[in-house]
Amino acid sequence: MGLNAVEQVTEATGPVTGAARRVSRGLYLPTLVITGLAAWLTWRGWNALAQFGIARAMNGGRFELAGPAVLGFVLAVCITEQIWPAQRRPLLARGHLLDFCYAVFYALLVVPLIVLLGAGFSGLLARLEPWLVLPRMPGVPAWCFVALAVLGIDAVDWLTHLANHRLNALWRLHAVHHSQEELSILTTYRAHPLVHVSFLLSAVPILAVEANTATPAVVLTVYACLGALPHANVRWTYGPAGRIMISPAYHRIHHSATGRLDINLGTVFAIWDTMSRRAVFPARAAADRTVIETGLSGRPVPVEQAGSRPRLGRTMLSQLAEPFTSIKTEIR
Repeated sequence: MGLNAVEQVTEATGPVTGAARRVSRGLYLPTLVITGLAAWLTWRGWNALAQFGIARAMNGGRFELAGPAVLGFVLAVCITEQIWPAQRRPLLARGHLLDFCYAVFYALLVVPLIVLLGAGFSGLLARLEPWLVLPRMPGVPAWCFVALAVLGIDAVDWLTHLANHRLNALWRLHAVHHSQEELSILTTYRAHPLVHVSFLLSAVPILAVEANTATPAVVLTVYACLGALPHANVRWTYGPAGRIMISPAYHRIHHSATGRLDINLGTVFAIWDTMSRRAVFPARAAADRTVIETGLSGRPVPVEQAGSRPRLGRTMLSQLAEPFTSIKTEIR
């Protein structure tokens, strides 16, 4: 897993004793490069959608990713968390309140960004279309290609998630998601907007099957809900099905405050973790299912649980700004 800025300082200064240290902050170049890439793709997406209607595309994206079906699903899970929680938390816990802020931020601003990024990236993929799109196969049922697209999306998401944990430039963005110490279904939306740049490759499987069928929007909505459910604050393991599908108990191990974070990386299916030997399944016996504390050890990213007052707005802005800063330490 990549080192974040605070860990880099600790690693550089930890062994030194009795020496004066001067810490200076600057801008973290890789995050600026990712920001520039996001701006360029957003501009391309805006120009591409202008001829079809930008407002229509935005509304379609919101309906698919944050529409009534998704909101109803999230609300139902929130109620379930209060009835059968893995870890008892007040309904208005600081973590829940900040994640709610992130959810509103996601629906209002991040979804349009995702739509524009996707449109801009699709224009680049169109140039590679002859090599990416599968040939027309009239004898194969359309549902086979939809299933292939879903598996492909999940595989690409797994690879991207692994990269987010192994490459420091991506980890700096992904660490915001892992900073949550009061995990819930709303934690799904605690993510830095720029992290979505790394997940653009998930559009490739959809493009690959488009000559045979279009992937229905309802399928993508269901996939989004199944990808959000593992963050729920419940003890569900799914029993034997948990060896195939990502359960909340399985994903909570990934968010553990201690130990490895580059395990249990799957979004919906556990097969990629199993094949790469990165799967750690939760204990089945109730007596062995102790509650795993979540978050980042040492709190390298600002969190709302620190301090006597929540300061939700300040914490959120600090979390969004953190990947842009680099810390340099001089030892004298």
